[in-house]
Amino acid sequence: MTLSRRLFLSMLMAGTAFPARAAEPDVVIVGAGVAGLAAARSLMAANKSVLVVEARERIGGRAVTDSTTFGFPFDLGAQWIEAGRSNPAMAILREMNVRPVPDRLEQAIYIGGTEAPKEEYARFEKIAIDASRKLVEALRKAPDVPVGRVLVAQDPLERLAYAMVGPLESGVELGELSARDFMRQPETEPQYSVAEGLGALVARWGAKVPVKLGARVVRIDSTSAQVLVVTTNGQLSAKAVIVTVPTGVLAAGPFGFAPQLGAARREAIAQLPMALYNKIALSFGRKVIDAPAGRSVIGLTRKDQAFDAIVRPYDRDAAVVFVGGEQARQLEEEGTGAALGFAMSALAEIYGNELRGLLARSSITRWGKDPFARGSWSMATPGNADKRLVLAQPHHDRVFFAGEATDPVWATRVGGAYASGVRAAREALAVLGKK
Repeated sequence: MTLSRRLFLSMLMAGTAFPARAAEPDVVIVGAGVAGLAAARSLMAANKSVLVVEARERIGGRAVTDSTTFGFPFDLGAQWIEAGRSNPAMAILREMNVRPVPDRLEQAIYIGGTEAPKEEYARFEKIAIDASRKLVEALRKAPDVPVGRVLVAQDPLERLAYAMVGPLESGVELGELSARDFMRQPETEPQYSVAEGLGALVARWGAKVPVKLGARVVRIDSTSAQVLVVTTNGQLSAKAVIVTVPTGVLAAGPFGFAPQLGAARREAIAQLPMALYNKIALSFGRKVIDAPAGRSVIGLTRKDQAFDAIVRPYDRDAAVVFVGGEQARQLEEEGTGAALGFAMSALAEIYGNELRGLLARSSITRWGKDPFARGSWSMATPGNADKRLVLAQPHHDRVFFAGEATDPVWATRVGGAYASGVRAAREALAVLGKK
């Protein structure tokens, strides 16, 4: 039997992909997002050796900041830390000695390009309060219901208010949203951002964590004394493994488990699919939007399409338009031109057609098309909010799961990713202690 030069080289590369170590790490962590980094930092603080394997060529996962395109930090993914008084992710800011920036509360409402009259602002607030009351009453009568069964819009203002519950808040349509999962979330206020961008902060926070980039996991085998992690860059073994990849990636099945995941966990993955929430960022050649810096604008276009936006972020001649749910999915399928056209039209209805000729730069996220995310965050389908706890259970004693999808309180948020990473590290430490 002969060995071709190409095969020889590929074997050689596979053998040297992971540097030789005196000992294998105590724990291998799959995924270098907030959950994986939080788990790694917790284990390192307990004097355990770790290695994070990450399929991307960067750390941060769904928290990433573009600091070059516009001259100001544009968070492509996670941007805010909500409920800042109790959010576990505030620990990141404290550890990095970063001052939180309070989110502006000022909000303008537009219907078909016209600002809502003063009395409609008061009614909009009442609609939001009544919506919460209706959902609480519905959950008293049943364990769970689709939000869309409870909140049925009767006019444009209600459609906009309910869009801020569904696609523009949760990233899904109301009929797909579990009322129980939505209502278990803590209050949003106070909501914070960070001056450098949340993704940039996460990258700095995780910089000292040992990470192997560009390494896609193929298989996790916990049937032997050590857990074997097979990647495209070779293989590793460890006493325990923490898996932090999104449910969309787990559902797509890019890597397998031995023994196989149980039926209950596979069902949990299926019932916690990925929501979709995208951003369309635009900058203009000169000032064309007459509004205070950082103003929040929500509205319905003349075509009855809901949108959310921040205009003049960082006091720049720019805007960021947010879309979610089915509209975000449709715009992804139609391409970047369609997304850009929607954002420009929505803004032009309010600030005039002049801005169409002043577009200087743009950036459009497509989280549904990202193979390492397949969406923006997990959502629980109606009747399946408890599946988060099922997903969080250990597999075969030494394989642990983390990520925002596994947190029963802070799911969909950076706080859920952080808290789940700390929780999985604690579970791994218990196993390491026994050994």
